[in-house]
Amino acid sequence: MSVSAIRRLILIGLLIAIGIALSIANPSFLTVDNLMTLLQEASLTGIVAIGFTLILITAGIDMSIGAVIAITSMICINFISYTQLPAYIYIPIALAMGCAIGWVNGFFITHFKLPEFIVTLATRGILAGLALIAAVKDSQGFVKNVFIQDEVFLAFGETVGPVYIVTIVFFVLAFCTQFFLKRTRAGTNVYATGANPTAARLSGINTDRTLIGVYMFSGFCAALTSIFLSARMMTAMPEFGIGSEMDVIASVIIGGTPFTGGVGDIWGTVIGTLFLALIKNGILKLGLSPYIQPIVIGGIIVVVVVLDVWYKDFAEKRAARSARQKQMQSKEGV
Repeated sequence: MSVSAIRRLILIGLLIAIGIALSIANPSFLTVDNLMTLLQEASLTGIVAIGFTLILITAGIDMSIGAVIAITSMICINFISYTQLPAYIYIPIALAMGCAIGWVNGFFITHFKLPEFIVTLATRGILAGLALIAAVKDSQGFVKNVFIQDEVFLAFGETVGPVYIVTIVFFVLAFCTQFFLKRTRAGTNVYATGANPTAARLSGINTDRTLIGVYMFSGFCAALTSIFLSARMMTAMPEFGIGSEMDVIASVIIGGTPFTGGVGDIWGTVIGTLFLALIKNGILKLGLSPYIQPIVIGGIIVVVVVLDVWYKDFAEKRAARSARQKQMQSKEGV
């Protein structure tokens, strides 16, 4: 059994164990409403995490995802406030804006050979400022809380039966992205670009195009999340998404996609997202202070990264020892 499969089984076991413990501590945990809310929270983070997974597989990072949520939500709220255009026109514009921001990130990273962290951090700052400028304001210049009344837009926050639409979209998107990574040549190129970009280029893979593509997809996922988040809250504020990077990174790392690139998949990210949502929901159900959430999440990231580094070192030593043994056996055979 592969290491990723073992890790996934451990995570699923932890999910079940923590779920049982929470249901014993607080019977309201197992109610349909709470479980659907938990899945909704996981889905809002998970859609962004799907795009971020591809970024990490290419050994990159995208710190602008939260600001993309902010600016695209402001685009929608401006269309709602100042125009009579229907939602099916301005929602695609917002999604296209997310893709365009991803293209800009990828362009500067590939053509100017700039560090991914620096480029996306700069983009984050620019977009966060633009979101504040674009926010709808009252006569005194203060940000105005505009309540969305567009029924088509608000439908994105509704349910199909007991299940929220965002949850359905999350799992459909996860399935399609997993298929793309594992069953298409472009998906193979993503793994190759992250594992060894030099070798990938020498083998004929257009690594620049691959990187630009994954950053565009990351921007699209963030913009898509802004639609569901605004529909759920029935409003949009310029701080939407700012600071959400920690939850997204934690979900992907817990799911087994390391910072080193070339490894990872979407189902691991789905499990990691559910695990993180369960932890956050459990903290609230147990009546603990929500302020400890970032402490717990940060601790989980540290533990997972340490375990990844330890296992990589262990696997390298084991491979080296096995190679020496084979070499000795071959000499003895001669």
